[in-house]
Amino acid sequence: MQQTINGLAVGSIYALLGLGVTLIWGVLHVLTFTHAQVLTWGAFATLAALNADWPVPVAILVGMLAAGAISAAIDAGVLEALRRRGASEHAFVVATIGVAAMMQALLKKRTGSRFEPYPRDGFPKGPVELFGQNIPKLQILVLAVSLVAMVLLAAWLRYTSFGRGLRAVAYSRETAELLGVNARLASATAYFVSGALAALAGVFVSVNTAQVSYSSGDRLLLVAFAVIVLGGMGSVAGAVVGGLALGVIETYATVHVSSKFSEACAYLVILVVLLVRPSGLFGAKEAVRV
Repeated sequence: MQQTINGLAVGSIYALLGLGVTLIWGVLHVLTFTHAQVLTWGAFATLAALNADWPVPVAILVGMLAAGAISAAIDAGVLEALRRRGASEHAFVVATIGVAAMMQALLKKRTGSRFEPYPRDGFPKGPVELFGQNIPKLQILVLAVSLVAMVLLAAWLRYTSFGRGLRAVAYSRETAELLGVNARLASATAYFVSGALAALAGVFVSVNTAQVSYSSGDRLLLVAFAVIVLGGMGSVAGAVVGGLALGVIETYATVHVSSKFSEACAYLVILVVLLVRPSGLFGAKEAVRV
């Protein structure tokens, strides 16, 4: 039970990462490489607010808003110009790699390549007994908040007019515009929400490890891609299930095999899934959908 809860807590963070990437892919058909740096910048923004003695919920909100704004600015300042020129998907990939490199270089210079301690004051401490097991309160908080964020996102996409407009853009940008949907606003919103989710994941990772650095998001970018490949490109449900599954697999592999091989075991499972179902668990063979 304890390891399952730990795995689900880690997996919920992975799911938040996967949701952000799949949201952008589903709406804009862009595989963005800036996600890791947006996550890291959001974590540092939250750290600045925490060091200023702001309440934890407010500090996290500041980080999410900052990361969302940065992500939307990347869309407005770089990707929108490429869209106007009818650039290929490869151009978007190269552009986001370049932006990510610049963001990392700026943060590296600003922090002097140091690992900054991440305060845990204000976050739950100690364990709580659940079904005869001592479960860290922080893990329960991470799992609960992440699941709430996922449910809210799914409900927003499914039941609100703006969410339905976003899904219409994902289906066909031209058709959505003919129906009166503001595709430009939909793109900006997708990027903002993606950045906010990334920041939330970054804060949880930083609190768990009690530190953050300019390179904290590097491994997590690979994790995000693994999640959406496992769950299915463009599938919200796939990102959630893929993230949770990957977290549980890694946790059990760490406990029962070795921490050195936990990631290898997880990606071995992904390889097996892709050999059986190349489109992923929830992926479609043709067009990508949100």
